[in-house]
Amino acid sequence: MDTYDDSMAARFRQQLEQREQQLRALLGNPGEPAEPAGHEVADFKDLATQESQAAIDDVQLENARRELQQVMAALARIAGHTYGVCQQCGEPIDLQRLSALPATPLCIACQTLQEHRRTAAPRR
Repeated sequence: MDTYDDSMAARFRQQLEQREQQLRALLGNPGEPAEPAGHEVADFKDLATQESQAAIDDVQLENARRELQQVMAALARIAGHTYGVCQQCGEPIDLQRLSALPATPLCIACQTLQEHRRTAAPRR
């Protein structure tokens, strides 16, 4: 398994900073709801479409906020020389995983375990 070392910090920092800029731009310019022009009467289908789009936009913005937090935490780990180490078990995170998900705080084993626990939790 190839793992991260501090000589790769600049590359990952650049990727994370780019993603940070993209997310901040997205969060800084949330889409405004479309208002009907003039005094047009909107039908129920138009209203339902607008409400659905607003709900989708809200979910996308929340996902962007969450991802931005992860990116900022990853940048802090690079600065603190703890990047590339699983925040749960302390083992190195595979370089392929970091390349695909640079903000990930967990190795694949811990991520899988966490997801399994979430799906196995009893629903009320």
